[in-house]
Order: sequence, then structure tokens, then C-alpha cells
Amino acid sequence: MVLAALSRRDGTFQRGLRRAVEQLALLAPRMVCALTAAGFIARLIPSELIGQYLGAEAGLKAILLASALGLFIPAGPVIAFAIAAIFARSGASTAALIAFITSWSLFAAHRIFIYEIPLLGPSFLRLRIVSVAALPIIAGLIALAWAGLA
Repeated sequence: MVLAALSRRDGTFQRGLRRAVEQLALLAPRMVCALTAAGFIARLIPSELIGQYLGAEAGLKAILLASALGLFIPAGPVIAFAIAAIFARSGASTAALIAFITSWSLFAAHRIFIYEIPLLGPSFLRLRIVSVAALPIIAGLIALAWAGLA
């Protein structure tokens, strides 16, 4: 893309570079705050609890709990993936992490309230939720089965 922008010789590259710097200036402070908040969250939740409830030994319960937790992360990917990394370091199973990230991806509250309901309406949201509600659990179960085969 950079080469294509440079080859145009009409200022496209400069405009794109300026936009990238603007985005960096906008996102960098947010990322610092988000990662700092995730660090505090890591200290608030004892790792023993994470290992106990989201660990491999918890099996299906870990997948169900992780799927539920993913519903309640009202933040973007910086926070969600930082929390997932904290869970991973604290002993959460891969299946639970997959269920958590899948749930957050499908049901991110901030996206639902800011974009989906205002732009597509509540009836669309209801149908989408019903259509994909089981996917985080299914994804976790697939990961659990796959890990059992390895």
C-alpha cells in the first residue's frame, strides 16, 4: 500500500502518513491508560482464583464462566486482550481463553450500544444474539477437544 501511495505522486502518501501520525497520537494515550488499568485488574483478581475457575481442570465450567465474563468487558481490544493475557498467565486454559475472546468479540457491549442498536436497530440485535449465542461455548468445546487430541 505504501508503494502504491508513493507511486501516485499526488500527495496520497503524505496524507496517509499524516493520518497515521494523527491516529497514533489519538491511540497512544488510550493504550497506555488501558494497559495500566489491565495491570491493576491483574492485581485485583487473585491468580489462584483464575487458575481454579478458568484452568484446565475446570473443563466445561471454565468455558461457561469465560463465555459469561466475555459479555461483561465493555472495552476495546487493548483491554480485552490484556485481560486475556492476565488470565493466561494466571493459569486459564486455552479453551477458556478462546471462549472469553469469542464471547467478547461477539457481544462487546460498547460496540452494541454505540453502533449496532443505533445503526441497525434492536430487532437486528435480537436476531444476531440468538443466532450466535452458543458460539463462544462451541468454540471453547472445540478447543478443549482439540487439546485432548494433541
